[in-house]
Amino acid sequence: MDLIITYSKEILGGLSTTLALFILSLVIGFVLAASSAFIQIYFGGLLSRAVWNLMFCIRGVPMLLVLYVIYYGFPVLPIVRETFLWNVFSSPFWCAVLCLSIVEMAYTSEIMRGSYFQTPREQIEAAKSLGLGGFQTFRVAILPAMLRNGFAAYTTEVIMLCKSTALAFTVTVMDVMGFANEIRSRTLDVYEPLLSAGAIYICITIITRVALSAVFSLVAVSGRDRAGAL
Repeated sequence: MDLIITYSKEILGGLSTTLALFILSLVIGFVLAASSAFIQIYFGGLLSRAVWNLMFCIRGVPMLLVLYVIYYGFPVLPIVRETFLWNVFSSPFWCAVLCLSIVEMAYTSEIMRGSYFQTPREQIEAAKSLGLGGFQTFRVAILPAMLRNGFAAYTTEVIMLCKSTALAFTVTVMDVMGFANEIRSRTLDVYEPLLSAGAIYICITIITRVALSAVFSLVAVSGRDRAGAL
């Protein structure tokens, strides 16, 4: 028990890096996912199909492969080594953020797209019949339905993203898992550092789940209030 406490204090040195990876990837991935879903929903034809195929390919390969391509593959390209992009791809941290954001984009965009198409058409037509414009229809009729339809899947995806940050240690990022692995290699103790890291990830997961539930409740209530006012 004393070892677990001792190792936990040392592993907490990587908590800020883990949280930075998680939050940055979550925000960037959400913005990219919203853009991708918008293109797939409102733009038909070749462009929509090309974006869907790209998202499918990203979801179809292991995240570790994406990380290795970004970290080991992109820096050898002249367009990267000889331009400002080198500042990004020479940093293990930003390579990890880019990888996590891209994968998050692929999964979240599909959740958004599926949530949109699950919205009853009658609900949208009813909003339009009241004389609501495009944005008002989206805010009152579509967005609340998307939140209800996609909340469970999105929560699961966010938690998966949180746990996926542990892959960053494979490209020398010293996050929670990076410190745990360093302790394991240095001391040859296996269980204590890994149990300490696992406990930290569980705490982050619980906090994330509670925070998402609180945000969902606030948005859902405010959405109903606006709909009632209209």
